[in-house]
Amino acid sequence: MPDKIERVVLFHDYSEALGGASYLVQVLIEELRSRDVPVTFFAGDTGTNFGRDDVEFIPLNGKSLLARSTIGALTKGLFNPPSLFRVRDWIRENDTPGTIYHVHGWTKILSPAVFGALRDVSQRVILHGHDYFNSCPNGAFFNYVTEQDCSLTPLSAACLSCRCDKSSYAHKLWRSGREAVRRVQTVGANANRMLLIHPGQARNFALGHWPAEKLVAVRNPVTPLAPQRIEAERNNGIIYIGRISAEKGADLAAKAAAMAGIPITFVGDGSEVDHVRAINPDAIMLGRQDRAGAAKALSRAKLAVMPSRWAEPFGLVALEAIGSGVPVIVSNRALVAPEIERAGFGLSANTANLEEFARTLLDLHADNARVKRMSTHGHKNYLNLCNTPESWANTIVNQYEQALL
Repeated sequence: MPDKIERVVLFHDYSEALGGASYLVQVLIEELRSRDVPVTFFAGDTGTNFGRDDVEFIPLNGKSLLARSTIGALTKGLFNPPSLFRVRDWIRENDTPGTIYHVHGWTKILSPAVFGALRDVSQRVILHGHDYFNSCPNGAFFNYVTEQDCSLTPLSAACLSCRCDKSSYAHKLWRSGREAVRRVQTVGANANRMLLIHPGQARNFALGHWPAEKLVAVRNPVTPLAPQRIEAERNNGIIYIGRISAEKGADLAAKAAAMAGIPITFVGDGSEVDHVRAINPDAIMLGRQDRAGAAKALSRAKLAVMPSRWAEPFGLVALEAIGSGVPVIVSNRALVAPEIERAGFGLSANTANLEEFARTLLDLHADNARVKRMSTHGHKNYLNLCNTPESWANTIVNQYEQALL
């Protein structure tokens, strides 16, 4: 067995920080290179904005499935042979016993073909559970039609007959096909382990027949948007940061803020922007912002909200706000919700119940003393629920080393 990690090969749909998981890929690359670990990065996109020259960067020149024609998305999303050939050829030419393969994310541009390419080195493959793909066809263990959590065994008869997809039943069947293809690619040779971003995910992955010994929780790293505590108690209004989409509950935030009569600012972009504007015409829509822009918007807020309809496995934006000194009201479905409330960093609420959500917003927004306590406590102690980039990378490197034993 090799006595050290010789190279880490990362796979992700996007080569730039467009959101939570794609941002974390960049953090991981930075941390690995700071430890002098050689990195090869396969990205699904063209890599136009990737600028590192200390990484072997291999763009697969694909497009987001949402940007493809219907036929293109159906076919390339199900199985993309060029990706398989490119990755397989690299492995044949460059693999060593000390090379680790880390699949960070594959569902937006890449396809299950990547698992076919990795089959012969699967004992050194690490997957990352930023969502519930690699188990649940829709990636959420959530029924988007009934807006209820799902406990069906993925790809069982009950699962396949369930109309749970946010788009259509036909789309559900296509997603099920992708998961089936992924499993076929890994028959008898699954990944070495799955890194969960919260220990509470283990229950759902067990439904997908993942053995408990292959599930390892490594909480995400959090870097507060603001280095100094935001004096939230002096501010006014609510902020929502993230994708403006139905599953993220952007419309719920807009409605609850309107009911409570509290101004709300949205930072982000997505399919529900026009719908949110229609719901709450007074809402400030800043669109997608870089970290500096998001920090500026956050610095003016008294409260942040994370009202997702599904059970968010972590909630990076919530912890970034808390660490900056802005208390959060979070959906009680989120895995971190009870932890945030117990820690005194914010409140958990049934955000799908608009009356309860609005009342919770109104009560906390009016209580400056309580906001100050939460602000101070969260800014000081947010790391109780997450990692620093350094501790996160140290833990991941340790998992790589364990996979080489």
